[in-house]
Amino acid sequence: MVAAILVAGSEKAAAHRLGLSHSTVKHHLANVRSKVGATTTAQLVWILGPRLPEPEGMAQADEEMPGPTPNMAAAR
Repeated sequence: MVAAILVAGSEKAAAHRLGLSHSTVKHHLANVRSKVGATTTAQLVWILGPRLPEPEGMAQADEEMPGPTPNMAAAR
């Protein structure tokens, strides 16, 4: 559910994409937050982040994007 929300960009968009009502998505999200001890969705994502699957297409996009050039790295 968390991954679906991240991919879709919002709870409402994830609900539409999954064929669920927005209230169902909110309910599932509240249950997951409760189980892991998170009080906000941001905390939930931070806690579960390492366990979430890569969104489709992201791995390919990362491979295609060039890394920082030496000049860009020096500017940071």
